[in-house]
Amino acid sequence: MNYDSKNLKTRLDTRFVMVHFTGDNLSTYESIKQSHLDKGEHEIGFHFIITEQGKTLMGRHVSKIGSHYPELDEISIGVCIIGNRNEMSDEQSLALTLLLEYLKTDYPTLEVVKYLYKNH
Repeated sequence: MNYDSKNLKTRLDTRFVMVHFTGDNLSTYESIKQSHLDKGEHEIGFHFIITEQGKTLMGRHVSKIGSHYPELDEISIGVCIIGNRNEMSDEQSLALTLLLEYLKTDYPTLEVVKYLYKNH
């Protein structure tokens, strides 16, 4: 399935949360969104982005199929952390913990959280 056909579809099964790290502190919500638009997406592919200050920003609606990890897009929620995992601020760590707890409550079928260290 190509990305265009997934853009408006609702995810029917949610088994994973995929936590991505940009690998740098230079990325912004706007730059990540633009990189997804440049790849032919209609909107940002992540469901949530957590800034360096620990602010959780909404991306693609959480009920929709994302565009962040092709092999698991149809069964996962995508979270993007700006920066590196080993250098997360306390605010980012708290924001991620709270977000994951919220998602586990809303999606009881979640099996696991997967951490990915690739750029957006």
